[in-house]
Amino acid sequence: MDEDTEDLREQKRKEIENQQENQEEALEEQRKQVQQQAAQYLTKEAKSRLGNIRAADPDKAASVEMQIVQLGKRGQISKINDDQLKDILKSISEEESENESDIKFRR
Repeated sequence: MDEDTEDLREQKRKEIENQQENQEEALEEQRKQVQQQAAQYLTKEAKSRLGNIRAADPDKAASVEMQIVQLGKRGQISKINDDQLKDILKSISEEESENESDIKFRR
């Protein structure tokens, strides 16, 4: 009885690990697709800047890429140059700073 229980636990653990691996692979594939789609709308200089941002802050780069893809799908952009990318970054940074709560202590 104990061996059967252990076997079932081991089997269930392996199933869960496989599911997690599959989910991680799917997420990575989705990230790559978004990166490729965003790259279609960027000039060479903007791609370079976004690559630097990705190295420093992958989450911010992902946010920028998602925004670029959404704008592209709506037909609101054709090519984004470096200055336009800076504007997008500025707007995302402003949104993030608005979402952060300020905690102040009075003494």
